Amino acid sequence: MTDGIPDPRFRIRAGVACFLAALPCIALAAVSAWWSAGGLVGRGLWPPDKVTLAEAIATRNNAEALRLIAIGADPNQPSSVRDGLLSDGYDVVVTPVEAAVGARRADSLRMLLAHGAVVDEREWRVLRCYEQTRRDSGVREILEMRATGEPDCSGVRLPSDRVD
Repeated sequence: MTDGIPDPRFRIRAGVACFLAALPCIALAAVSAWWSAGGLVGRGLWPPDKVTLAEAIATRNNAEALRLIAIGADPNQPSSVRDGLLSDGYDVVVTPVEAAVGARRADSLRMLLAHGAVVDEREWRVLRCYEQTRRDSGVREILEMRATGEPDCSGVRLPSDRVD
């Protein structure tokens, strides 16, 4: 330093050090802006699954199921569920409520019923018979709200028997 003016090399080093110290903040700001911009167009960092509502339920993805319902998916519409989720060796066509029973998901069943799924007497019987093959106390508790005792399952075609 001469005459109170710092050495130019010192200024350059100080500038580089400040830039390196700020680099993590700059990176975080850039990632945050990308995430926010993606959220505005409906994508975000994590793209939505390409599944039907029944398949979202069968894969235990309630968040995706709620997203699908929010954008207009019908909780009463049967749709295809891939092999291995509810059956072995073939795809099945089931309603989301049937997928919840098949996947043994009482929480999903409650969510679907709260978001507009309608279950008539015939379907209620099918669900109770289906639960007999995939025992789950939480699902059984919900299904027994309408009827108690063992259901008569003679002549009932189970959802797992419906091939796509």
